[in-house]
Amino acid sequence: MNMDEPGTLYIVSTPIGNLMDITLRALEILKSVDCIVCEDTRVTLKLLNRYEIKKHLVSFHSKSSGSVLKKINRIMLAGSNIALVSDSGTPVISDPGSKLVQHLLKNGAAIVPVPGPSSVHTVLMASGISLSEYTFIGFLSSKTSRRKRMLENLKNFKTTYVFFESPHRIIAFLEDALESFGHVQGCVAKEMTKKFEKYYRGEISDIIGMMETDGIKGEYTIVIDNR
Repeated sequence: MNMDEPGTLYIVSTPIGNLMDITLRALEILKSVDCIVCEDTRVTLKLLNRYEIKKHLVSFHSKSSGSVLKKINRIMLAGSNIALVSDSGTPVISDPGSKLVQHLLKNGAAIVPVPGPSSVHTVLMASGISLSEYTFIGFLSSKTSRRKRMLENLKNFKTTYVFFESPHRIIAFLEDALESFGHVQGCVAKEMTKKFEKYYRGEISDIIGMMETDGIKGEYTIVIDNR
């Protein structure tokens, strides 16, 4: 800790499933910082224990109050270096960490990104869809009417989309996507990089049938080819 100048926030990408996907630089940063800001301490501890790293953890998630932001800011102003991680993958992307980064930037913090695993790039690699560009959307609204309106707007742009969705809404999302985009090609991935990872490829209607046969479990990343 350096009391003469503020610390640095390292935005550290972590594995999306397989803990061996951590980068050497990410491990070095996690070992060197004074504390780690994470969504769920239980999830982050699994990674830290795997690599025998012991650090003070500060929980920051979508329901965290402004007082937590101020606490983290005080820690950095005192000269401590902090690592920001999400539960999996690259922080800040469809992730509450974006609020923290914006707050610290306004207060003059030094921000250093540490790239690594990304569910977006992983699903695109395995999708079988040829592309030179894509549009990342992330999570749409959990409200059916609003989600449908958003999909209706998106259908007017000829591009490949990447979405995130929960197991509770994945079939409803795909049914709405089918209604808006029609019988386009897509890919839905679950449990990526884990033991039971699976990719459903084909027209959206076929993907719905395959998923309903297999059963719904896990978080999903979806590619829709609307070109």
